[in-house]
Amino acid sequence: CPLELVKEPGDFRKTLETSLKKLDTPYVDFYHFWGINQKTFDEKIVPMNLITEAQKLKEEGLIRHISFSFHDSPEALKHIIDNGVGLESVLLQYNLLDRANEEMIQYAAKKGLGVVVMGPVGGGRLAAPTELAAKLGTEAVNTYELAFKFVLGNPGVCCALSGMQTIDMVEQNAAVASLENPMSEDEWRRVGESLENLKKFSELYCTGCGYCQPCPKGIKIPTIFQAYTYHNVYGLHDLAKRVYQGYVNNEKEPGATSKD
Repeated sequence: CPLELVKEPGDFRKTLETSLKKLDTPYVDFYHFWGINQKTFDEKIVPMNLITEAQKLKEEGLIRHISFSFHDSPEALKHIIDNGVGLESVLLQYNLLDRANEEMIQYAAKKGLGVVVMGPVGGGRLAAPTELAAKLGTEAVNTYELAFKFVLGNPGVCCALSGMQTIDMVEQNAAVASLENPMSEDEWRRVGESLENLKKFSELYCTGCGYCQPCPKGIKIPTIFQAYTYHNVYGLHDLAKRVYQGYVNNEKEPGATSKD
């Protein structure tokens, strides 16, 4: 549900009914409060009692599960989980390069929420062949395979959503997802520890604190160091080139591709 369309509680039903009509279906399995943060939760969802509205629609059979997708800090995620009684699942960002929500994934699972991951291959950043798998000492041959296995190996994760453009991508992802045990918990922890060690090494160059900004020459120094870290620390050479070229071209999210 795009909450910008909800001006009063009754709009929640109208928005769902519009979606059902467009989808030509009598119900939605997972209906999301889309892209929320703590501000949206505290200032819109709670005052309008929108979770209660969603529960009414669930009782009518128009929604099977009440969900939310999330873009904010781990602390904000905990706040929403603790105060969002009735929410059943969360869709959030998580991958080898962005593990900020890792602890909260475990917390959400313990609270009984299903956890679905978006961006398991880092928006395509981890799709190309790289040296990262070798640096982490895993058996995975391809970086995309390692990335997908790592996400699915997290015991709190139920599902991973990866964008695919070709039949080959579908077959590759299906092969990994079909494994009974994509990554053992021990291996998952070892990969996590190796990533932490790489992260500490990368911080020798730049911690991302931003104290060097603003540069009198207008150079975005942290972005340059980010590209260098991808290249020198993680072995993500193609990504490093895309980040730098994106910076030169003044792109909003340099380095991302449409492969995830």
